Amino acid sequence: MQNNDRLSREEIILLYQDDTMKLLKYLSWLQRMTGQNTSNFYKGEGIEEHSMAVPVFDSTLLSFVREAKNTVFMNRNYVYTFSQYRMNTPQDELDMIDSCTLQDVRILGDILSKYVLKGEVKGAYWSEGVKSGVFLALLLKLKELLEIKKPLA
Repeated sequence: MQNNDRLSREEIILLYQDDTMKLLKYLSWLQRMTGQNTSNFYKGEGIEEHSMAVPVFDSTLLSFVREAKNTVFMNRNYVYTFSQYRMNTPQDELDMIDSCTLQDVRILGDILSKYVLKGEVKGAYWSEGVKSGVFLALLLKLKELLEIKKPLA
């Protein structure tokens, strides 16, 4: 991926706009679900003592994660950004999202990467991204920065 420091405003918008549009179709769902649990545990009927509880995720959340995984935002080296900006809590992430400019879109992608990629190992990260409002804040900021007028329906 190219370094954003060398890209003009138009190049940044062109690079990220299509993938942002794909994710914006989940905006209304994220607005409804922020602060709520998007997963449960299936325990089975009458087999609790002999089996392990299995997490069951909202199908829209799984679609969002699948879509996000195939975007230009994904960066397996997101950990360096978290270290550089000392982001340790969801509130730190929300503060960073709020302060990002168009030149900082890579940081937004790294925050999204954390939840999506860590969620592949521990699914609770996906639910936490919705419940804490990080996913919603990310999409709203991307929509604002990339000047997208209306989301895809």
